[in-house]
Amino acid sequence: MKILGGMQMLLPSKRRVLVSLFAVLTFLLAACGASPAAQTPTAAPTAATEAAPGTEATTPPTDASSKLKVVATFSILGDLVTNVAGDLIDLTVLVGPDSDPHVYQPVPRDSVTLAGADLIIENGLEFETWFDALYEASGSQAPRVELAERVTPLPAGEGHSAHDEEHAHDDDHAHDDDHAHDDGLAHACKHFGDDPVAVTAAATSAEATAVMPDDHTRYDLTLSNGEGFVAFEQDRDGDVLFFLGSETPLTLFAGDTPLVPESVEPISEGCDAVKVVYTFDLEPGSYVVQFGPQAETLLTLVWERGEGHSHSEEAHHDEKDHDDHGHSHGEYDPHIWQDPNNAMLMVEVIRDALSEADPANADTYQLNAERYLAELTALDAFVQAEVSRLPVEARKLVTTHDTFAYFADRYDFTVVGTALGTTTENADPAAGDLAALVNEIRAVGVSAIFADNVSNPTLMETIAREAGVTLVTDLHTDALSQPGGSAGTYVAMIQHNATTIVNALAE
Repeated sequence: MKILGGMQMLLPSKRRVLVSLFAVLTFLLAACGASPAAQTPTAAPTAATEAAPGTEATTPPTDASSKLKVVATFSILGDLVTNVAGDLIDLTVLVGPDSDPHVYQPVPRDSVTLAGADLIIENGLEFETWFDALYEASGSQAPRVELAERVTPLPAGEGHSAHDEEHAHDDDHAHDDDHAHDDGLAHACKHFGDDPVAVTAAATSAEATAVMPDDHTRYDLTLSNGEGFVAFEQDRDGDVLFFLGSETPLTLFAGDTPLVPESVEPISEGCDAVKVVYTFDLEPGSYVVQFGPQAETLLTLVWERGEGHSHSEEAHHDEKDHDDHGHSHGEYDPHIWQDPNNAMLMVEVIRDALSEADPANADTYQLNAERYLAELTALDAFVQAEVSRLPVEARKLVTTHDTFAYFADRYDFTVVGTALGTTTENADPAAGDLAALVNEIRAVGVSAIFADNVSNPTLMETIAREAGVTLVTDLHTDALSQPGGSAGTYVAMIQHNATTIVNALAE
């Protein structure tokens, strides 16, 4: 069994918690602010409420103060642990139901929880990209157990994202410059679905103030008499792209001098929300943007920075930071739980880790694991029966991100493509890639495509519209649903996904 970190005496240590607090505060101040995905750690439901009838986890009477303190990184793992441990442990799940583990931002309570933990259960295969820094900052001495250790992993990208397909044969370096525009369109399109920042444009250029400071932001700009002016600051050499929600005239001034745009491109495909893109090659400085005349009263827009033209060390550092923020995975696909047979291997790792950490209850962990493994064997048979209703030629998947490769490998599906790679919302496919995916959907005759519970569906809505297919939005991939929902447990999640996929593709 692969255990990361030394196995120490498994008793909660108040001193360990206090010593870690300084490191915790330092880590949090250095990190970016908590995103909406950040969740208060949640105690996992007991096996008595989650296990299927006849398979309840056995739980002998236990003094609460003596329970093993276990942390699971996200909801799916928490449910697997619960089915093995029952109420014998004090379990905390860091990333709760309906929350995306890809983009989770830790909160102060997480570090305190880790500092007091006796055992940590994580997926591995670089799935929890945020966890190493959190663990180090917490000062935790708890052993880390990777559930992927007995699974034979598939290579990352086995399901082939639209981005991967487009670039697999791209040997022309000059293509990178064209691709920057496509990347910006896809990114801007997603932000058109965000909550807007309301801005009132000035009536004259002399009155213009810096009212659109942030890229990656949707602005709802109010104009008076069909015209308006805003100030604009550029802090480095490079392209700036203005994505407008209507075909509005735009003029950029450096002082009193109007600048000629590199391009003005009407948008007819790739994003219904964007009607025209203006691209300017700018040096650092202060500018004024004029919208109109004869514009609509309300203008929706997003602006993005394209490729910079500086090749300084700082520019390379900025590019690396952006890549790191994408939370990309490593060499292997980490979504191992999508095959129930892999879940069985994960349960065996959990059983052995709990038994080693808490040998007094090893017999109970063994018994609970045996019962749950039988339930997972029945789950695999259920999915096989559901999938058998579909002819092999109809077993074609298009999903938001590349999370169904293990499911496809087990149940003989073909992953036609994905909008993103193995991560979620932090990856931005190019418009050309999406167009290629739309063409592929049409060519192979896919009848439905699938969005999931942890991703913004806007991108998939656009693809479905362009391809003329049905969009199904209630698959559960990297997180369970809330308790009592259609995917409140791992078994319920796999059953729900299998039935939903089969029903959608059978129509």
